[in-house]
Amino acid sequence: MPTSKKRSSAKKRTGVSRSVGTSPTAISALTLAFGSWYKTHAEGLDDHPTPEAMLASFSRTASITAALPGKRTLAHPVPDTLDALLDHFDEADDTELDDPIWEGASVVEVLDHLLDFLIETERWTGTTAELEESSEIVHELMGDEGGAASGFFTLLVESLETVQAAPVDAQLASLDRWAPISAIAPFLDWIGAEKTLTATGALRTADIPVATSMLGLPEHRQVPGGSMWDSQPLSAWWYALHETRIVTTEGSALRPGPGVDGLDALDADSTDSADGDTALELRVAFIRHYLTWWLTKELDADTELGSEVTIRVIGQLCVALSPELLPGASVDALNLVFDDARPDHDDPDDEGLFGDDDEELSEEVHRLSNEYASERTIAVLGELAASGALAESPVATGGIRYAVEPDRAHAFAKALQQAIGGFVDDDAPAPAP
Repeated sequence: MPTSKKRSSAKKRTGVSRSVGTSPTAISALTLAFGSWYKTHAEGLDDHPTPEAMLASFSRTASITAALPGKRTLAHPVPDTLDALLDHFDEADDTELDDPIWEGASVVEVLDHLLDFLIETERWTGTTAELEESSEIVHELMGDEGGAASGFFTLLVESLETVQAAPVDAQLASLDRWAPISAIAPFLDWIGAEKTLTATGALRTADIPVATSMLGLPEHRQVPGGSMWDSQPLSAWWYALHETRIVTTEGSALRPGPGVDGLDALDADSTDSADGDTALELRVAFIRHYLTWWLTKELDADTELGSEVTIRVIGQLCVALSPELLPGASVDALNLVFDDARPDHDDPDDEGLFGDDDEELSEEVHRLSNEYASERTIAVLGELAASGALAESPVATGGIRYAVEPDRAHAFAKALQQAIGGFVDDDAPAPAP
């Protein structure tokens, strides 16, 4: 196949786009210059197509481009020209798509190196906006837009749209069995009109066991000078309670908040579905903030791999919410997929400080990075499972995978979508200290 993945036809262009023609003589000169540049560029690189394969694919691509309607040429691969070329392959028959020539060097590889060639040799004659748009098209096809495992991650996130909603009363019943929500009512009864906190706005040492018991958590081991923030599940719960205004803190006083009004589930004798919808919306908001705490904690961790861990956790949650997605895949198997999809950011042309040893060192760093990201992902999933958000089940081929209770899956999917949207909008709140 000449292209690596299907393009989005609805992609909106922001730069100027046009078609430009070039004479056959100029194309011949371009082919020779590109071939010479690529031979030098790819020398000693095992992960690049051979110069012969690249030149053959380049020549075929140039001929196809020249034969397209309008004045189009690879000498000026502006966005309209690239769109027309890729549309040609989208509509091509199997004879063209399965031609062995593309096994040596795909169209996407040709375009990727062509843009590098035009930039490095200062042959790009279009506008800066056109260059940015053309690069965006090619990078999207290469699958490196948006970071590690972009295409795979996008597929998982899009699956959240397919999660089916159970009847509202069934959703509420299922959600209210989840410990972080079922603990809210007894917690509010316990604080009454007001409960005194520490000067930092946290539960006092003597009160921590009360809250952890309500959540069904193991007894919190208080270390000298420690606080409730040492318990991550308790911190996540506390954060969600405040963000949904179920409780409010003013100085050292903890009180019930206005969000309490939305807690009451739909009365069995009530015919007003609006009450149930309101109760459900509050629970979705609570889940969103609960999940956001865990995801943001990884992003804010003192490590360069925080975003990688967050991506993996989100991906694993998507699979847990859609049992039909990647059936039989274990948690470890999914982590391996992300390991393989994680790009190597090292520049193969840069010898670095260690000369020939750089490649070996890079591989070791890459392995350790994947190992750390997988371990942190498993740790977060384990905490969510301990809270009852995820249920563990064995996989026939070995290992485990997680699932979310069906009646509460839609609420969790909606909450996760909102949490992801918060990250995209750069508006994700930081977890409690």
